[in-house]
Amino acid sequence: MADSTPQIAFLFLGNHGCLDFINTSIVCAGEPVDLLAGFPNLMAWVKQAKLLAAEDAQKLERRGTEESTGARILEEARAFRKTLREMVERIAAGRPVPQAAVEVINEHLRYRIGYSQVTGKGRHFEKAFRDASQDANRLLTVLAGQAADLLTTSDLALIKKCQNPACVLYFYDTTKNHARHWCSMSLCGNRSKVAAHYRRQQN
Repeated sequence: MADSTPQIAFLFLGNHGCLDFINTSIVCAGEPVDLLAGFPNLMAWVKQAKLLAAEDAQKLERRGTEESTGARILEEARAFRKTLREMVERIAAGRPVPQAAVEVINEHLRYRIGYSQVTGKGRHFEKAFRDASQDANRLLTVLAGQAADLLTTSDLALIKKCQNPACVLYFYDTTKNHARHWCSMSLCGNRSKVAAHYRRQQN
């Protein structure tokens, strides 16, 4: 049977899973666009982001085939994304992290259970956390883990918003001199340079 997963070009420009999740809400041609328009879109993003192990993603996808369950999971994910976007917006503006956001993250983390596993072969190994939360909570607990990681292991000063005023994407600046200004040179950087060049030519 052919894969019916929606083919959407999600943007993975944030250098962090939490920011990539926030960046599923974009602006296109001046209009807001939610790339998570339905539960199948959410699952497509989860798979592309490799947020869950393949087996766990399949379990969640099967659970979401019930219309009411899929709609609820999507609604909860969107609500959490809204909380995270407001939090990151404040961080990027140099303002304090709202306590309400921390409380929401912690509320979801309460339900997270799991264990660490070592994977790899030869001389290359890595430790990964295998989530064992109940299916109903698994996605939000993993997303909360990403948000907790962003707050506790990142330099919050390096969380930035694209400098294109029309863009709503965020990223973690890992460049050597921390001089990144754009979500992507191809999306916003070159447009800005072309616009600046045009303005100079008009003067």
